[in-house]
Amino acid sequence: MKILCLGNNTKDTDIKTCNLAKTNLSKCHGLLSELDGPSLTITQDGWYHSSVYDIEYSRLVELATEFNSVIMLNQPKEQYSHPDAFYKTVKLVENLPNGKFLNPSYTTDINFFENLVKTNKSFCIFPFIELLTNQRTDGYTTVCCRSSTPVAHISEIKNWAKNKDYSIIRNKMLNGELLPEHCASCYTLENRNILSAREQETVEWANRLNLTSLNDLTEITHPAYYEIRPSNVCNLQCRMCGPTSSHLIGQEYKKINLISTIPSKEQSDFSIVDFTNLKKLYVAGGEPTAMPEFYKFLDLCIQNKKTDFEFLINTNATKFSNRFKKQLKQFSNLQFIISLEGVGSLNHYIRWPSDWNTITENMHYLRKHNHIITTNTTVSIYNVTNLYNLLKFFDNEFPGMLVHCLPCTSKDDMLSGFNFPNSKLALERLLPIQQLKCYKNNRLLKSFIDGIITHYQTTLSVDLTQLKLFFEFNDKLDLSRNVKLADYIPELEQARKLIL
Repeated sequence: MKILCLGNNTKDTDIKTCNLAKTNLSKCHGLLSELDGPSLTITQDGWYHSSVYDIEYSRLVELATEFNSVIMLNQPKEQYSHPDAFYKTVKLVENLPNGKFLNPSYTTDINFFENLVKTNKSFCIFPFIELLTNQRTDGYTTVCCRSSTPVAHISEIKNWAKNKDYSIIRNKMLNGELLPEHCASCYTLENRNILSAREQETVEWANRLNLTSLNDLTEITHPAYYEIRPSNVCNLQCRMCGPTSSHLIGQEYKKINLISTIPSKEQSDFSIVDFTNLKKLYVAGGEPTAMPEFYKFLDLCIQNKKTDFEFLINTNATKFSNRFKKQLKQFSNLQFIISLEGVGSLNHYIRWPSDWNTITENMHYLRKHNHIITTNTTVSIYNVTNLYNLLKFFDNEFPGMLVHCLPCTSKDDMLSGFNFPNSKLALERLLPIQQLKCYKNNRLLKSFIDGIITHYQTTLSVDLTQLKLFFEFNDKLDLSRNVKLADYIPELEQARKLIL
């Protein structure tokens, strides 16, 4: 008999596995890891152990077929370095025909909210756990970063848990009443059979906060998750972005007559953060590293010894000063979401005028200093046919890194990644992604890529109205920046003939 035990990547995992082997009068062969090489095979009977830290998810699934039984050890969730690792281990073992749990409650604990988001298409955990300030809505909060519909003005929220505006939304969700004015982005993905943030992150947060029923939600009196977007100050002018998220775009749009009024720069700050129940703080922009108030907040955290919470920084990774690097050393749980849209010159064109070498050097710097990095890619008409090159770069240069993709939203959907004018070419470029490790190891990314592929397999026509609007818009940006689409995305430039 060959038995594999999955645990939390600590010495306790080895001890428990060896004790089980001894009890069953068998031999413990110890740890299996990526260091054992790509040709790892199990030939000897006995007990082995590993974890989602030691072997990537998809390979663990394949390796499990070589064992008579795969057992998840009875180790508290708190002993895992991150709740997501606990959740991934549970789901892996749960989906294996030879999977077993020493503690069966692990599955029931996580399945309540997983079943809830399937049966109640309105329910989302964010209004129950998160407070978000958004410069795009003039000081009003929104249910999450994917929504631009105001909930309540931040100055009027005295008791977040009992705020009437949030209570209305929470009650509607509990009653199964859809909220398209707030949640359209997730509904749109789900209608394309793509896993949404509502579905994925509700389960992840419930797991993180040890929530196993709706009654547990009533015990949350302070936000566990804050999302702060202090201003629209930014050093880049990304083509799929807008004036409310980049003051430089605002200046450019005003100059080329795309807007008449430039949005104000600063509309919120970090004063709303209450550390009482803080589990995670997410900071975006604009660009945080271009904002003086961001550095002041870091200094304040350091002075008050509040540096051990989960701290996510969304950045374009182009402005890492010595001051910033010195501040980073004081935080124990810093994570970075790096925004990237393509490799090399394509990223320069889309995320104008970013420098590819600077970005990748800073990403390597963060990894070298043991900071977790993930990437976020907005899939648009600009990069949908070059997405494979970017994801392959991640696989090769930053193996094991979590990769996020989200659909581009824009006025009249003119930048939509679902409206590339050559569906055959799009499909040819997208299908190879299914062979990449980042695709195989990431349920959310897999769902998103599969959804785009299905679209181009079933939709052969192009919306010419959207395409015409795209060229009119993009030509204005090219003229302003003295560049040409044909030099960066020739396959897209070729589609101009469709609207002539």
